[in-house]
Amino acid sequence: MRSLLVGLLLVALAIKSAAIVARGPAPLERDAFGYWRLSTLVIEGDLLMLGEQIAYRTPGYPWFLALIRAAFDRHALLAVSVIQSVLAVMSLAIAASIARRITRLPSASFWTLAVSLPAVAAWTYNAATLSESLFTFLLMLHLQAVVAYSESSSTGRAVWTGATFSIALLTRPVILLLWVPHLLLLAQLHWRDRRSTMMINSARLPAQRRLIHVALAAMVSLVMCGPWLFRNDLLFGMPFLTEFLGRNMWVVAFQGESGAGLSLPDSPASEQLQLRLNRVGEIDQWQATWGVSNALVRSGLSDPDADQLMKEVAVDAARSQPKPFLFQAFRRTINFWRCAATELPEQGAAAGNMYGQVTWNRHLPLIEWAIENRCSQSVLFNTILLFVMLAGLLVLWISPLSRPYGIWLTAVLAYFSVVTGVLEIPAYRYRMVMEPLVALVIGAAVSVLLSWRRKEAKLAR
Repeated sequence: MRSLLVGLLLVALAIKSAAIVARGPAPLERDAFGYWRLSTLVIEGDLLMLGEQIAYRTPGYPWFLALIRAAFDRHALLAVSVIQSVLAVMSLAIAASIARRITRLPSASFWTLAVSLPAVAAWTYNAATLSESLFTFLLMLHLQAVVAYSESSSTGRAVWTGATFSIALLTRPVILLLWVPHLLLLAQLHWRDRRSTMMINSARLPAQRRLIHVALAAMVSLVMCGPWLFRNDLLFGMPFLTEFLGRNMWVVAFQGESGAGLSLPDSPASEQLQLRLNRVGEIDQWQATWGVSNALVRSGLSDPDADQLMKEVAVDAARSQPKPFLFQAFRRTINFWRCAATELPEQGAAAGNMYGQVTWNRHLPLIEWAIENRCSQSVLFNTILLFVMLAGLLVLWISPLSRPYGIWLTAVLAYFSVVTGVLEIPAYRYRMVMEPLVALVIGAAVSVLLSWRRKEAKLAR
């Protein structure tokens, strides 16, 4: 019966996704157009996108998009929307599976999917040519691989963990240090095994084997990222994954509102930057991130060198004025969870340029009402959801069986909020990739609480 309910919930999620995608595709503008342009290079045979000398993109989504465009031509936007909708449903299916595995409670799958059913904001991104839907799926696939490895530390599972990490990394480099929470989970499980009577005499061997597995996973990731590292070494003389940190820090250091609003520091790097901006007549627009970046490239710097110079200046400013920078970074870390989902992709044939792609436009009154009245556009609702998530993590910490995974999930969620809060202005687009994880935590916690209640009732009888 429970499996039937889980299946019905997955069908309901698929229907919801299809109804939202039916509103039409999002236009190919800004980031979407950038991905479209890069995928064109891939289709033309430039697999490493050597014709676009930029260092701030990774190739995962352009490759994904190029495959779809090569297969579906003028119907590529429809195919992208359908495939991304399937990936969104699969992301929640994986979340439900992880919830069941870390609690050993079948009901956790049902509750994870049930709490996901009312959400609508993130599903509008399935119709956009953006990396959010793909990255969310790859992230959940990687986390599932970590959980599977923690249950049975085999060589094959170690290789799969490294492979899923590298694929997600090549789609969005934000997970570059996500292996730190994973090592925390493995350390906890090893310590728990070592304390058990059964494993006390053989704890040394599993530790050695796990270290070999960690090295193997790292090697797999390095090999899979190798072609892109080679591409950047060929273009820019240095093997790196991406260079975008300087532009990130420029926003949070020098812009107002959620940024620190700092002034330019008195440092050699700042003097060099101002000299170059003066040379191209852009000194008055020094707070505009992309204006500064483009001006530095026009002054003769390569794309990664421009980013490096911006990073040096931003770091100098943060060091010289640490209090406002740290205060705003702390605020952004908290507001990562609280910011309202006020800006969603525009959908429909009239939304913008579609570059000759076949479009569609079917608006359902119920879906329009749900999107118009979505709870995620309320800061109060997001704040309440934050506390519900924290309460769910606390339940997982208290339960002995799920405690290592509760600590691990806390570290993963904290990792994304801190990294994004320190380096980005809060936006729903960054938080939406966490929604399957939040549903996982709440669904797992609900099932644990219900199991406690059943045990208390049984004892009372």
